[in-house]
Amino acid sequence: MANTYVGKVNAQGKVFVKKQASVLSKSLLVAGIAFILIFAFSFGLFSFLEKKYGANVNSNVITILYVISIVCLIATLIMCFVVSTKINKCKLSTIITMIALYGIANGICFGLLFYAIQHTNNVHVNMSDILYCFLITGCVFAVSGIVGTLLSVKFTLTLGKFLLIATLTFFLVYIILMIVMIFSGLRDSTYYLIWGFWGLLMIGYIMFDFSVIKKSQAFMDVVDSNTQRKFVFMFGFMLLVDLIQLLWVVIRIFILSRS
Repeated sequence: MANTYVGKVNAQGKVFVKKQASVLSKSLLVAGIAFILIFAFSFGLFSFLEKKYGANVNSNVITILYVISIVCLIATLIMCFVVSTKINKCKLSTIITMIALYGIANGICFGLLFYAIQHTNNVHVNMSDILYCFLITGCVFAVSGIVGTLLSVKFTLTLGKFLLIATLTFFLVYIILMIVMIFSGLRDSTYYLIWGFWGLLMIGYIMFDFSVIKKSQAFMDVVDSNTQRKFVFMFGFMLLVDLIQLLWVVIRIFILSRS
C-alpha cells in the first residue's frame, strides 16, 4: 500500500525526508496478523478436538464452546460500537482487548466448524478445501481493497449511504426468505440467495472501509502518535471484521455447493 513521506530538520538545519508507512498499511498489518492468529487458533482447536475425541465428541463440549464464542462475539460488537463513537477517550489496551476477544470467538467458531465438517457424512468437503476458502477470501479482499482505495470522496459517501440502506433491506428480506424457506422446498436456492447477497454487501463494506481509511491519512498526520495508534488498531479491527465476515460467506457457499 501507499507510503507517506514526512519532512524533518536535522542538526545541520537541512530538511530530509523520512519514509513512513501509511495508516492503511499499518491497519492492514494489524488485520493480517490477527487473521493469521485466528487461522492458527482455529486449526489448533480442531486438531485438539480431533485428537482427544475423534468422531465421538461430547455434545456438551460443543455446546459450551458455542456459548463462549457467542458471548465473546456479542461482547466484541458492543465494545466496537462504544469504542468507535468514543475512540478519543478510550485506551489503546481496550481496543486491543476487543480485537483479542473477537479473534478468540471466531477462532472457536471456525475450529468447531472444521471439526463438524470432518465428521458430517452428507457434506463432501476435505480439510484442504477449507484452505482454498481462506485463499479465495484473501484474494477477494485484496481486489476489493484496491478498488476501494481508488474511489473518489463523492463516490465513497454515496457507497456509504447505499450500504446502510442495503443492509437494512437485507435484514427485512432475510426474515421474509426464512419464512418462505420454512413453508416451501426452496431451501438450497434461498440459502444461496441469502449468502450471495450478504457476500456482495461485505465486498461493498470492504471497499468503503479502504476508501475511508485511505482518506483519513491527512488527519492522521496531524494527530499525536498515541491517537494515531488507536485509530490504526481500530481501522485494523474494521478490516478484520470485513475479512472474517467475507470468509464466513465463502465457507458457507462452498459447503452448500458440496452438500
